Order: sequence, then structure tokens, then C-alpha cells
Amino acid sequence: MMRQNRWTIRISFLAVLLMGLFGLWYATAIWIPMFDSVDLSAFADNVDWVDTAATIGEQAVQLLLGATSGQ
Repeated sequence: MMRQNRWTIRISFLAVLLMGLFGLWYATAIWIPMFDSVDLSAFADNVDWVDTAATIGEQAVQLLLGATSGQ
């Protein structure tokens, strides 16, 4: 059995954990979508399925724009 350098493995594992934590921090600080911007007033009792699909698609696009806007 070949002996490997454990310090290299430990340092690389620590680097992966640190970069994962940095990525989590960056994602939550920058890419939080604005869920309060979702408009549900278009859904009424007598609404057509085409209007419903269009409203859901429009809200999904707005949610993705809010998630990637960086504000």
C-alpha cells in the first residue's frame, strides 16, 4: 500500500469547504429573489387557462429577473 501525503489531502478538503461556504454566502447575499414582487391579483374566479398560463410564465420571468439582477 502506497503512503500518501495527508496534509495535501487535508488542505485541499479545507479549501473545498471554505469555497463552498463562500459560495453559499455569495449566493444568499447577491441572488435572493424578490418574492414580494409576485403579483397574484390576476387570479380570479372566472379566469381563462390561457391567461393563467401567461400570468404564471410572466411571474416566473420576473422572479428570475429579480434573482439575477444583483440588487
